[in-house]
Amino acid sequence: MVKSPCINICKIDKDSGLCIGCYRNGHEIFNWISFSQKQKKMVLSKISERSEINNKSQKVFFKMKSA
Repeated sequence: MVKSPCINICKIDKDSGLCIGCYRNGHEIFNWISFSQKQKKMVLSKISERSEINNKSQKVFFKMKSA
């Protein structure tokens, strides 16, 4: 069983359309319960990529801000 990535920080970022807590989009959040195990694993893979991209962009932002 694939566990939900929800961490109870449920707010959609208006620029990216992703939840700031779990990095899922509205479709993925709404349909999570009906997704197959394979679909859930695919979403988790996308979340991992989104998280890495977000972390890199935050580092660049804070580096620019402190310069």
